[in-house]
Order: sequence, then structure tokens, then C-alpha cells
Amino acid sequence: MKAIRANYKAIYLKYKKIGKGKVRLTQSSLILIQLIDPKVASYTFPVLETDSTKGLILPGEIRLNVNDEFISYETGYYLGANILNVATEVGKFLLTYAPIELHSSFVGVAGAYQGTLSILVNKISRLERWDLKKHNFVPRTQFQNNSVGFPLATQPSIDFSDDGMFPMQPMLTLSGAKKNNIVIDLEAAILDTTTGDWTPPNLVPLTIQVKELHLIFRGMLAQNAAKFQ
Repeated sequence: MKAIRANYKAIYLKYKKIGKGKVRLTQSSLILIQLIDPKVASYTFPVLETDSTKGLILPGEIRLNVNDEFISYETGYYLGANILNVATEVGKFLLTYAPIELHSSFVGVAGAYQGTLSILVNKISRLERWDLKKHNFVPRTQFQNNSVGFPLATQPSIDFSDDGMFPMQPMLTLSGAKKNNIVIDLEAAILDTTTGDWTPPNLVPLTIQVKELHLIFRGMLAQNAAKFQ
């Protein structure tokens, strides 16, 4: 909490220095999502609500309004998985690792952490070759089927306030008034059809299918602070 307070103070003083001391700062998040494509190894994550170059905003995404700025002090990177009951989607998981305990084919999904993240704002590099491996956290408790007996079925013990997250210093500012280019480059393409079965205590098998890459930025939203305001 002390770190968050210190970040807030630093961000407030920054805006005060440029004559925007009345800016409204609120703790917030950006959630950017891309569908895994087995044909590509490079992913661009649109930032703005108005950016439709990569299709519509996906469910769960939180993008930046063109009038605002977002100052990130930590970022997270996750695998997004669908939970299926037969062929019907019944929920979603975020994972900090490839769940090889579900199926050996998930070894290929581990390649999602073999790469780098880069961010340019108005063509100026603000984050360069940030290695994704620092977000790869394998929890002590993982998926375990009820069929093995005691202990009963378990799921990954992930603390999303910490696991998969990493602090950013210096802090990164994304602006609705600028061109933000966020790119992940992987060493190789990863499959988008990998599935594994998990049996919870009610003995109804569920299929876990990794389908998405999630980037989460946490920080301060500066409302109506974009440069043209």
C-alpha cells in the first residue's frame, strides 16, 4: 500500500507541474486481450476504445478512452482459458503457466512465455525487450482431478493481486491522444486448440481450452488528461 501511495504522489506532482493539478486520478486497470493464432508469433494489442484495426473489443477487455491517460506502475501477463461443459462455455480461467498436468500438449503453450513485450508511444520506445518469463508463475497447487482420490480435486492457487504481475519502473504513460503500439514477440507461434479435461468433485468433466493472451496494466487513470484536452 505504501508503494501505491508513493506512486499516486509522484503521478499527482507530475500533473501539478504541467498545470493539471486538478486532474482526477483514480486507481484503475487496462485489460488488453488477443486471441491466440497458430499462424503468427507476433501480437499487437490495441489500447484505445476507438481502435478497431484488430476487430471489436473482446469480452473482458478494458481499453483507454481517447480523452484520458493511464499511468501504469505494474503489468501482468496471463493465458486466458475457456471452461467448457461438453461444447458449452461455462466460464473462464486466467493462468500464469501452461497447465501441463491436464495434457502433455500444453507443453507447446509454454511458449507463450518465451518472448518479449515492447511498447512505443508516438514511435518513441517506452518499454523495450521486457522478457515475458518474469510473469511465468507455476503455483504449488495445480489442477487435480477428483478421480485420484484424496486430496480431492484442486485448481491452481493463484493470487491475482501478485502472481503474474511485475512492477514497472519508470512508470509508463499511455495516452488517448497519442499512438500507443504494444507488441508481444514470441520465439515461435503457439497452438490455439490445446485442451485438457478436469474433473471437479461433482464428477462432471470440464474441458480447459487455452485461447487468449491477456495483458493487464494496473495504475492510475487520469480522466480528461489527454494532451488535446
